[in-house]
Amino acid sequence: MTSRKIRHGGKALHTYTTLFKALSDETRLRIYLLLKRELCVCQIQVALGMSQTKISRHLTVLRNAGLVDARRDGLWMYYSRTVPGSRSLGKFIPQLAGWLESDEKLMASVVSDPQYATLSLEEVARIAK
Repeated sequence: MTSRKIRHGGKALHTYTTLFKALSDETRLRIYLLLKRELCVCQIQVALGMSQTKISRHLTVLRNAGLVDARRDGLWMYYSRTVPGSRSLGKFIPQLAGWLESDEKLMASVVSDPQYATLSLEEVARIAK
């Protein structure tokens, strides 16, 4: 079905629909907004109060859409925002993020308690137990 979309709408259209589908889910939008700085999966898990499995599944969608990047450091996986490769998306995504981040009510609803995203890995591990 994906190849059919690409054939009729073109690669650019497919890229945009993938991106908007990724951000259309509330959990994925919360994760994306939380990633103003690099975070470990466990920090996201504690900040959102969700299971590691659910967070990882949503991060995979964001990664496939080209919105986040991942790196491994020992046992930990770290995620951060990335700028999509195309010129138009490279301009659009940071501008969209800026608009969303300027909405104080929206940003206040991203996590139950923003301090969770700033905790050290040791503190997060203690809380997650």
